[in-house]
Amino acid sequence: MDGVQRYGHPWLPTAFALMAGAALVGCGAAAPSPPALAAGEVTVEPGLRFTVEIADTYDARSLGLSGRTEVPPGSGMLFVYDEQAPRSYWMAGMLVPLDLAWIADDRVLAVQTLQPCVTDGPCPTHPSPGPVDAVLEVRAGALAGVGVGAAVTAERG
Repeated sequence: MDGVQRYGHPWLPTAFALMAGAALVGCGAAAPSPPALAAGEVTVEPGLRFTVEIADTYDARSLGLSGRTEVPPGSGMLFVYDEQAPRSYWMAGMLVPLDLAWIADDRVLAVQTLQPCVTDGPCPTHPSPGPVDAVLEVRAGALAGVGVGAAVTAERG
């Protein structure tokens, strides 16, 4: 030892940095903007077309459409995964209701309409009906009439 008193908590510098960052946000510093995402086009039988942002990274999928005050008609977000697996979504931080299409092998497994979570407690999760490799989120009501097995095609812009 060099005689200097050291704090024995390796997380202490990180905690101070987080507190300083929180103080900056509280003092009017701008919150980070969402990352720019690739654009694409999604078509869902019976001929519905959506211009989407493609969320294909962990960070983009975690943020999703949260905090947005509207989802314009004909737009949305396509969540893309490398492999099929059971997924679970929640509506924490969402301000508008959404339709979700759970997708596996370019086919709709199910469509759900989800409402924003406005509870003070934990928000409920909504599990996929089976393993999926993509999820399409659009404004509520936009997927009315889309049935199980409907074909989905997606193209990057």
